[in-house]
Amino acid sequence: MKNIFKFPICGGNERKKHPTQKPLGLVVELLRRHSFENDIVLDPFMGSGTTAVAAKRLKRNFIGIEISSDYSKIAEARIKTIPQTLL
Repeated sequence: MKNIFKFPICGGNERKKHPTQKPLGLVVELLRRHSFENDIVLDPFMGSGTTAVAAKRLKRNFIGIEISSDYSKIAEARIKTIPQTLL
């Protein structure tokens, strides 16, 4: 296992309106390594919802907290667009 992750910055359809959005691939890899199916993942600064999307794809539950209603709406929309085949 390596301790250095290299992922491109978010672009294209993945990029949402959040200044510090993390690449989905990075968050998926971190959750895959550090959690198990049906675990609960807490994201106290949910932003655009990348952690929630990764958690759902990996069959983890999640709790997301976000103070900005604008970012909460973005996250909610992203979560709703996850294909049912991945859930």
